[in-house]
Amino acid sequence: MKRTTILLLVLIVSLGTLSARENSVAVGAQLGFTTTGVLVDVGLGDLYLQAGVNYPLGMTYIATYADAEDTFVDIYTFNADISQAFALSENFDMKIGLGTTAFTNFGPVVLGLAGAVVKGEYWIPNKNTGIFLNLNIPVMAYGIIEDNDTFDGGVVFNGLFPLAGLLTSTVGVLYAF
Repeated sequence: MKRTTILLLVLIVSLGTLSARENSVAVGAQLGFTTTGVLVDVGLGDLYLQAGVNYPLGMTYIATYADAEDTFVDIYTFNADISQAFALSENFDMKIGLGTTAFTNFGPVVLGLAGAVVKGEYWIPNKNTGIFLNLNIPVMAYGIIEDNDTFDGGVVFNGLFPLAGLLTSTVGVLYAF
């Protein structure tokens, strides 16, 4: 059993070196309910690190139609993940890894979701442009709240957290250089 598991891991890691994207750095934009913004995707050997700075346009849309006093919410989102690419064709990569989406008001509150990330990237042949779909599958929530010199933080697991991935998943474009 151990030998089979080790062999399977070696095969997965060796397939990860084949990637549809030739360049190691890509920048782009993403669109999602809670994560609409810009991102950078950097290849680090077999692994890829992606980080984004975003604004929750979906929440602003709901606030606009709910006749809220302030339609622009004072919450910003940051996302980051680390994943490994598996080439499924000459122009299509499937990336699997771990990621997080953090919500903050640049004040005493930071809340976030963390879990698995599954991404599909299609790179247009003979171009440096690609499109992607980023599916988040959070399995835990974390938070830090600083209030009057006290520091509270914690981690929570719940079976319903994967449903939050419907709000944090994104689509977008990338440009590699």
